Order: sequence, then C-alpha cells, then structure tokens
Amino acid sequence: MSDLTDSSSIEKDVHGNPFWTCGSPVGKLEITINLAKPEKDPRAIAAAAQTAVGESETCDLCWTPAGSDDPAHLLHSGAPVREVRLGNESWAWWFSPYGYFPEHLIVAAPEHRPMLIDHATIGRLLDFVDVFPQWFIGSNADLPIVGGSILGHDHFQGGGYRFPLMDAPVERRFAIDGLERVQAGIVRWPASVVRLRCADRVAVSEAVCRVMDAWRPFTFEECAIEAFTLQESSAPASARFVRHNTLNPILWREGDDYVMDLVLRNNRITPERPYGLFHVPESLFHIKKENIGLIEIMGRAILPARLAAELPAVRDECSRAFCEILQATGVFKQTPAGRRGWEAFTSSI
Repeated sequence: MSDLTDSSSIEKDVHGNPFWTCGSPVGKLEITINLAKPEKDPRAIAAAAQTAVGESETCDLCWTPAGSDDPAHLLHSGAPVREVRLGNESWAWWFSPYGYFPEHLIVAAPEHRPMLIDHATIGRLLDFVDVFPQWFIGSNADLPIVGGSILGHDHFQGGGYRFPLMDAPVERRFAIDGLERVQAGIVRWPASVVRLRCADRVAVSEAVCRVMDAWRPFTFEECAIEAFTLQESSAPASARFVRHNTLNPILWREGDDYVMDLVLRNNRITPERPYGLFHVPESLFHIKKENIGLIEIMGRAILPARLAAELPAVRDECSRAFCEILQATGVFKQTPAGRRGWEAFTSSI
C-alpha cells in the first residue's frame, strides 16, 4: 500500500471540519470528520426505510412545489428550493447544509417515496447533466446496508467537485455487443466499478441499462455474490425473494462525452457477517459503522464527529481504515477469484 502519511497536515474545510488526504494503491483518498451530521446505525437506517411509506409521510428531503397553497417552499434547513425537470416530473434541488464538498447539492423527488434505481433513474441523471453540465450527479444505492443514510425519499446528490474515483483510470476494457461506440471498462478502484463513456446520450443510456439489467440477477458463488435470498415458505409470494444486487450510478460530462460510473453493490448478510458481507468489517466499527454511501464510494470518507477529539493521534488509523473499508465494499476483489468474477459478469452484459 502507498504511504498513508504523505500528507501530514490536517486542514479545515469551509465548515470547519477536519480534512486530509492519504495514499492508497489507487492514488490519493480524502478523509473528513463531519462535526455536524449525526452518526447513524445501519440497522436504524434500514428500519426507517421500512416505515418510510404509510407510517411516515414526510422527511427532511420533502419539499413544497412552487405555486402550492402551502407557503413552506423551504426545507427544514431553510435552504431555498429550485426546480428542475427530470423525466416527466419537477424535482427540487438545493445546496446541502452539510456541505460535504464544494457546491454540494441535493436533488429530491416531488413526492415522498423510497429510493429506487431503475431505467427511469438513468434518464433523470442524463436530464440533469444536460441542464447543468458543470456538475456531476449520482445516487446512493436503493437497498439497506449499501444504501445511504436516507432510503425513504428518492433523491440524488451532485455538485462542482471532482472526486478521486473520477480520476481513477480504466484498467481493462470490454465491449458491449451492438454498442461499440460506447467505451466500456473496469476502473482501477477498490470498489467494483464499470465506466461507460460516449458522446451519444441514447447509446450511453442503453449501455447503462444493459449493465444494470445484467447485474440485478447476477450470482457468482466464488465471490460470495448471490442476487437473491429465498425467504421461508410462509412468506407472501410477493416477498419470497429478497434482492441483494444494486448499484451507485454516477454521471458527469467531459467535453462532449457523457461519463457514467456504475459501482456494483451487494447487501447480502450471513450469520458470520450480520452487518453485511460487503459492509464495513466489524473490526473497524470504532472508526466507521454507518453505511458506505455515494460520497464515500467515490473516495471521500465522512467519519463521525466523535473521532475529532482524538486527532491527530488517530489520523493514520483512520486513513488505513478507509482504504480497507473501500476494499470491503468491492464485490470483485483484487484476487484470481475476483478476476474470474469480472470476466463472468462482463460476458453476461
């Protein structure tokens, strides 16, 4: 592993949060300790998602459309809401009060509904960068354990920042039949990432959906990847199969090209790993326990405020832990089995 102490100074971001960089096999990673955001338990996040529809009608991401009789065209944070047309809906966007990175913005669905990654999601992301080509846009995964801290309201995150993942190179290319114009490859990154690039929006959209459709049912036992778990026979037919495969889509523009990174995620659990096979190892819970969401999967750790009091003594430990955490999220490890898994998956697209 690269030297973790190559950036010895701990700086402060615009919100006063401790910030530093560390080395890794894939280049620099970024570490922040957020002093404002409360730390959440993964099981509490999953429980909140279960009650998101029906029992809970609003959340911190709910907003009021312009022209409504309700005068509260502001969020709980007081941030002004601006609207953008994504698909056939008016979504809202505003600058995040947490400001995890420069120009950090939230984009939220017009109604309180659970997170969902599907073909329509990809169209909305493309719509957004067509309107705001200066910003990237991405989504947390839509399943517990691998999803973000809010699963009950469909939303994206974006902004004017270039994350370490976006600078990571493609280490192996592959072709997608019928879509030869789209450059497809595997990114050299601890998490498992497919990158697609093309100036043709339609071709990019089709390629993304092909990858997504291949990943949803993909099972590869050698890498412990199971797409579904069969519930007990007493469960209702509609809930008989529990889905485990999902992804983080991340989109930005480079010149005329659309560039889409798809981070493959799986939230399977076992008796030995009750918090998730591809989650933070329990041995590192003293550093990070919460779900690894969109921002962190792109190479910027958001660690809990409790660690700030222990700086600078724990800086190197935090740096090493984040490298290990990113490696843990990868469904295809840097092993012979992982390479065989990549080959099986890319051949299935």
